[in-house]
Amino acid sequence: MKTIQLLFISLLCFNITVAQVVPPQDDSKIEEKVENIANTADESADLTELTEQLQQLAANPINLNKATREDLLQTGLFSEVQADAIIEHREISGKFISLYELQSIDFLSLEDIEEILPYVTVGNTEDIKTTFKKIFTDGNSRLIVRGQRYLEKQKGFRDSTASDKVHPAYPGSPWKLYTQYQYRYKQRFSFNLTAEKDQGEEFFKGSQKNGFDFYSAHLAIRDFGIIKRAVIGDYDLFYGQGLTLCTGLSFGKSPDVAAVRKFSTGIRPYTSLNESSFKRGVALSVGKRNWNADAFYSNRKLDANLSTIIDTTFEQQDIFTSFIESGYHRTTSELENKNTIREQLYGVNAGYTSRNFSAGITTVHAGYDRPLQRSLQLYNRFDFGGKQFTKVGIDYSWLFRNINFFGEFSRSDNGAIAYVNGAIISLGTTVSVSVVNRNYPRDFNYLYASGFGESSTTRNEKGTYAGIVIKPNRYWSFNGYLDRFTFPWLRFGADAPSKGYEYLWQISWNPSRQFEIYFLNRQTQKEENSSAEAIADYLVFKKQNNYRFNLTYKISKSVAIRNRIEWVRINYEEKPNENGFMIYQDILFKPLSSPISGSVRYGLFDTDSYDSRIYAFENDILYSYSIPSFYNRGFRYYLTLRYKVTKGVDIWFRFAQTVYTNQKTFGSGLDEINNNKRSEIKLQVRYQF
Repeated sequence: MKTIQLLFISLLCFNITVAQVVPPQDDSKIEEKVENIANTADESADLTELTEQLQQLAANPINLNKATREDLLQTGLFSEVQADAIIEHREISGKFISLYELQSIDFLSLEDIEEILPYVTVGNTEDIKTTFKKIFTDGNSRLIVRGQRYLEKQKGFRDSTASDKVHPAYPGSPWKLYTQYQYRYKQRFSFNLTAEKDQGEEFFKGSQKNGFDFYSAHLAIRDFGIIKRAVIGDYDLFYGQGLTLCTGLSFGKSPDVAAVRKFSTGIRPYTSLNESSFKRGVALSVGKRNWNADAFYSNRKLDANLSTIIDTTFEQQDIFTSFIESGYHRTTSELENKNTIREQLYGVNAGYTSRNFSAGITTVHAGYDRPLQRSLQLYNRFDFGGKQFTKVGIDYSWLFRNINFFGEFSRSDNGAIAYVNGAIISLGTTVSVSVVNRNYPRDFNYLYASGFGESSTTRNEKGTYAGIVIKPNRYWSFNGYLDRFTFPWLRFGADAPSKGYEYLWQISWNPSRQFEIYFLNRQTQKEENSSAEAIADYLVFKKQNNYRFNLTYKISKSVAIRNRIEWVRINYEEKPNENGFMIYQDILFKPLSSPISGSVRYGLFDTDSYDSRIYAFENDILYSYSIPSFYNRGFRYYLTLRYKVTKGVDIWFRFAQTVYTNQKTFGSGLDEINNNKRSEIKLQVRYQF
């Protein structure tokens, strides 16, 4: 750790001296795109990573006169059909002279063009020779410092644990601290150091004598001869459709039919704050012409629940029963579970890419210094257990005219084979259709897998999805999908094989750039255990409907308002139905002549229980995000401000408060607040140079 700290300090001092000053990036478009994705994303999605990726792409737009098909797809901004149309236009008509030429390309609507404009450019395609001198003198640096906390004192900061009658359960301060330094030369070189402490964790004392609880760092290069990418330190891996290996960003079902096809990003440097998902070691990607090969090795410690058992030889054996992914290291038990097992993971990927076809094969092996032995439950009897596993997968993508066929087959070492296959059909800019079929066996090893589906785990699921997007003109659009699924084996909360379906439809009216209205309805029906007291559990249907009305109106170039009304209704077979309601008003302001910009929200909510909760995306400070759940009865408001001090220096401030009107406490366990309200402040400074 001392080595990393010394490297960080030396590079920081060096770059403060030699790096050129660059104007800060306008983040409004990035925030807008993140919000659009967040409105339909799973509440557990790590939007910090998405924001980081978009920020990097906006600072270094992709050159349409140079980009390959793979380059375009890896941005996540283009479908297979759109990427092919751009390359075909370039081959027939020559280099792009202006971005206005995008309007003449098939399969790119005006809305699509407006969305991608911040991230693309056209210009000279001549390669400028990259030297080590340029890397260390012509790059850009960024330093971020952030602090946040709740103003009300939580129980963990007041009361002691059962084993300690003197000290509070949380020995550290209530502040959550974060800092990140990043140096980047275009997309060719990057150095990153991230450090974080959660609320309640100690800081330069006690269990955290090295300061922060979590450190992450990497050195990465890209596009140096046959080296496509090389990373030393922390990185993510994503291949195919995510069945064999996925440790990074992945989204599920969405009204956007193109989103069902996941794009293989391969090796990607890690810059986010999730303390469990990333890999730590070395990774290398090489390529020539249409071929590429990746190799990676990771060696790191993970948090886990340890236990001791008596084996068949009547000897004691140390095992772990589950992974712990919270990242909290505050209480005695949390500290005891920190870095308790060691994981070594390695593997390779080989791929071929041509104009209309790509295919790859991936193999990954992971081993642990203790065996995994889960608690004995019927629903998890087929889950992975032991000290090691191996998976092998084959993925493909074929563009035939205006149809993109894609899929992946993956086999775990117990013989279970999982697969997902799909097709996206583009009928000009008016109609797009997608179909996806998946089959994930109950005994498939889902570790480091993130396949398309209903469940968050890629196992014990079969299903078929069909989606459609219709844009008859530039004013109206219709999105919808139907997904039918079955769970062939038991799952948590369902003590028998079960089934269900989900459909969503959304209609949008956008008569001008200043005004947009959409209405969304999503219905989900699943089987779950009965609530009735019976000798044996039996399944009943639970049906949930979400209705959302959203209006956005730009009053001027500086001010916009957003209104939303959302209602959820849950129908049970054997108990009273539940309802949930939320309404909020947003004001977003960004005066052109003022260094101050921000947003304000006031919202009311009323739900019958936690089951009828409602999620809502909130505007937050840059590189942070908030998708809280609302239940019980009360109101919430927040204020987010950004102040541009000078060129390259920005300050963010955020205050948010939730108030319950039907109860006197907030939260539970050690996080309980003896008050009906919870207030949070955030402060962040960004220095770009």
